[in-house]
Amino acid sequence: MPTHATAQHIGTRSHQCDATATRSTGDGGRAFVLLDGIGSSDDVRSWTRSEARRLADLTARTLQPHEAITQLQNEIAARAEWAPGACAVAAVTAPDQLLRVAWIGDCRAYLLHQDGHFQRLTTDHNLRAEVEATGEKASWWYRNHVTRCLGHPDAGTALEPEWTAVHDRAGTRLLLASDGCYEPIEDAARALGAELVGLDPAERAEHLVNLAISLGGEHQDNATCMVVDFPDAPQTPEANTGRILCAHGCVLLQDGCSGCDAAEDTPHPADPVTVRSPWTSRMVKRCRTCAQPPARRIHTGA
Repeated sequence: MPTHATAQHIGTRSHQCDATATRSTGDGGRAFVLLDGIGSSDDVRSWTRSEARRLADLTARTLQPHEAITQLQNEIAARAEWAPGACAVAAVTAPDQLLRVAWIGDCRAYLLHQDGHFQRLTTDHNLRAEVEATGEKASWWYRNHVTRCLGHPDAGTALEPEWTAVHDRAGTRLLLASDGCYEPIEDAARALGAELVGLDPAERAEHLVNLAISLGGEHQDNATCMVVDFPDAPQTPEANTGRILCAHGCVLLQDGCSGCDAAEDTPHPADPVTVRSPWTSRMVKRCRTCAQPPARRIHTGA
């Protein structure tokens, strides 16, 4: 189970409208969510907190954060009441060291690897990113113009989330951050990856938030981050085992596989119609979690 911690600072805003939430998944993993509410009021603060909890629930249940964001977006659009809006990033662990991340807006996710490599997993959904993608130079204030978010009044296909997956999260450190946390550090030309090294997640999260506030000046946004440490990969068990995975990476069943090679480029073919669990005669055709057919391969693993 990963260890994690969250830190927040209100900055110079009237309300703390960032929110975080986590939930356990059915396979022993965990979902992590961070929302950055748009605006500063009692309504925005309350709405962002409730939607963060809802997004964490959906992410833990589906194990697909991009589907969870889309479902929450549809729920918000179907409600009669006004929705203030929020940027969001969600991450969830899955079997075989898989980490899935999805986002909408300009909340970010980073991954610090054991060798020191610092990887940004997300791209910003704001006007600055769109202008810079065309090769043009964007004014500094373009970053404040968000082009995708939860609760946007023009919700549609153009506002769908993006997503990515990391296939080996073992021994890494995940950072989820609102723009009020990462922007002041970047603006001061401080290396965010270097600031994430060392200490435990609680101490490191507190350090990042305090650093952002100290560098942010007199108009400082809410600053929020979540730091997650993933344990090293478990040692290979004495008995070889094979996992049959669905297309989404969910485990269908686990059988002994004496000659299985763990390398992805040498998979065994697997026929989901004929594969049977050793403890039951029922054939497994669909994933119990996401109802998708299994991938046609077996990997070794714990």
